[in-house]
Amino acid sequence: MIMEIRQLRHFLALVEEGGFIQAARRESIVQSGLSSSIKALENDLGVQLYVKGTRMLRLTAEGKALLPVARSAVRAVEATYQAVNAVNERLVGRLDVGTFTHVEHLIPISGALARLIGRYPGLQVRLTQFASDDMVQMLAAGNLDCAITSNVEKSMPGMSFETLAEEPYVLLGHRSHPLQHQAEIHRKDLDGYGFIEMPSSWAARSRLDALFQDSGSKRKQVAEVNDWALAPDLIANNAGLGFVPENLAVQEQRSNPDGVWYRAVADISLSRRIDFAMPMGNAASPAAKALRTELFSLKQRRTAL
Repeated sequence: MIMEIRQLRHFLALVEEGGFIQAARRESIVQSGLSSSIKALENDLGVQLYVKGTRMLRLTAEGKALLPVARSAVRAVEATYQAVNAVNERLVGRLDVGTFTHVEHLIPISGALARLIGRYPGLQVRLTQFASDDMVQMLAAGNLDCAITSNVEKSMPGMSFETLAEEPYVLLGHRSHPLQHQAEIHRKDLDGYGFIEMPSSWAARSRLDALFQDSGSKRKQVAEVNDWALAPDLIANNAGLGFVPENLAVQEQRSNPDGVWYRAVADISLSRRIDFAMPMGNAASPAAKALRTELFSLKQRRTAL
């Protein structure tokens, strides 16, 4: 029997969703149909692809070996359909987009995707949140078509990064903090205070650490969070100070006007740069190029308002 691309797609769904129920739902088939497809793939290859009888999905050595090849094969087939249909201005297949949390106020990603979906009924969109560094690696490996990234190094070979927006970080604090009533805040004024920190792997955190190191000032880390929704809540509950994107500080103060304050620090210039990333030239899928066009078009409209 000849292996079918459908079987490889079902295998990828099983791995990426972590179970048969979720994978079957994603592929819009019954669970028994997905199981039969995976079994047929194993029979075609003459190997076992995952460990049977375990609660969590675990791939065998053969399954791990198949995974990158299956991704490349499915990508190649989808790219073929997209390239041929793009001649007649039609987009089909799947568009995998990576992004991160709390970006919609800066980047109209939902609006751009909605326009694509409305214009191209044959296009299936999958939007998933990841860390920016992970998204770059996934782009390079062909696991994403494009991504909205933050503060990523732009010099990666074969990748295009175009800036969509920038947003400054500000200092957010609890109403009882002694710095609230200080007219102007400098780095040295933050010495010794407890901070809610971004993960050390984030580019903005690295730059912030370097700024404090250069000035000889020290701040005490009391918590590290990788979720922008959690950091303002901790600060509002007086767990510590924190540098957060300005829009988050504005939102927190609106919802809790007597509970928090925010301020720029005079000698700290820190911002997050939001880029649209995708492979260069013909390596980019037609759907990714179409999303780029929509995003920059909507950005221009926002700027003009």
